[in-house]
Amino acid sequence: MITLKQLRYFAALARHRHFGKAAQECHVSQPALSLQIQELENHLGCQLVERRRGAIALTETGREIARRAGRILIEAHDLVDHARHRPSLLSGPLHLGVIPSIAPYLLPAALPLLQRRHPALELRLRETQTETLLDDLDDGRLDVALL
Repeated sequence: MITLKQLRYFAALARHRHFGKAAQECHVSQPALSLQIQELENHLGCQLVERRRGAIALTETGREIARRAGRILIEAHDLVDHARHRPSLLSGPLHLGVIPSIAPYLLPAALPLLQRRHPALELRLRETQTETLLDDLDDGRLDVALL
């Protein structure tokens, strides 16, 4: 059976295209990450990664598995969030992305109001360009984006 850990490691590898950087993101050694990727490939019966010196490339199947793994990981995260925060809506961490051109106009008025109404909400802001925010939203690194 494949594990969420294997999917999380593979998703990091797909993002970074580098075993060392993916291992660093996942807080494991490179050999441990590599072993989990190999076990995932063995269980699925297909090659997901073309290993090259210093970097990797995803196979066509690997790209599709990475896309699907991302959706599964987002759903698993959402399941945990639902279980933990169902008694109090809008509590816990909320990753909010915003583009620089609107942040100074909207956030000074909205953030204090949001904190007053939802004191258990842990707001984590990311200010960057639209394309990056959309990628982060798609990958589950953001919950909400203001564009």
